[in-house]
Amino acid sequence: MGRTRRRGLMRIVFFGTGEFSTTILKGLIDNGFNVVGVVSQPDKVNGRNNKITYSSIKSFCIKNNIQLYQFNKLNLEGEGVLKDLNPDVFITASYGQIIKQNILDIPKLGTFNVHASLLPKYRGSSPIQWAIMNGEKSTGVTIMRTELGLDCGDMYLQREITIDDIDTSSSVFDKLATLGVECIVEFLNNIESYIAHPIKQNEADATYFPMIKKEDYLLDFNSPSVVLCNKIRALENCYFMYNSARYKVAFASVSNREGMPSEILSCDGKNGLVIGTKDGAIEILYIQPEGKQKMLALSYMNAGKFKLGDIIESI
Repeated sequence: MGRTRRRGLMRIVFFGTGEFSTTILKGLIDNGFNVVGVVSQPDKVNGRNNKITYSSIKSFCIKNNIQLYQFNKLNLEGEGVLKDLNPDVFITASYGQIIKQNILDIPKLGTFNVHASLLPKYRGSSPIQWAIMNGEKSTGVTIMRTELGLDCGDMYLQREITIDDIDTSSSVFDKLATLGVECIVEFLNNIESYIAHPIKQNEADATYFPMIKKEDYLLDFNSPSVVLCNKIRALENCYFMYNSARYKVAFASVSNREGMPSEILSCDGKNGLVIGTKDGAIEILYIQPEGKQKMLALSYMNAGKFKLGDIIESI
């Protein structure tokens, strides 16, 4: 059976929720694959205004007239519906809900995941952010079989990319989403060959990192400079408190200045905002004051809101 014919006949149900999964889904459709349904997380209610927020993948499905299913309890509500779709393959990518065996067993060829790390390293829900925070110089995409354990299934295909020093989680997300499309298309085009040659993960090399929590975004200037810069690149919405106001930090670099941790070492329009750390200092390059847009810290220092020698508040 030729590739074009296989794409049109293979019945795929896709599971995903966020931007990463939306790119993968769009890639499958653009490459001619037959996606007969999409499963996404239920809508969320915005805590600020109590309005319902659609996931990016729901918006994409509505715009492109794709059948969407949102089960509150997938494993209880979804089994009959998904069996009726007569799927050959389930593809998961950043779905965000544990899929139990009764669902995994439905498709004829199996359930496969597009995971944004080089497994068995960086198992878990936030592999891109953790890789950047840990100072990794490379990461990649793994096509694997989805199993009950956490990202522990057999692997079939891996591709690697470089993490540059100026990369943030957003830029790495974009790179890996594009790479993820290439990988899943390659896998599905040759699925019989790939599933006949599974690669077991080496548990001795496995690493797991948890979900990012709200408290992880607070900057602790008692940390080393490189650690702080990596964290800022990874989370992009890190913040510190000063004079009871919250300042988000979008990007920073290691400075050659030295001082006490949390001490403001520079805060003018010529030298920018420099804050002491455990082993030196960092320069805040982009800052977002509370209630304002992101801007160059160098420009914002002309407002005179910071005082030389002050100590950044700790919470």
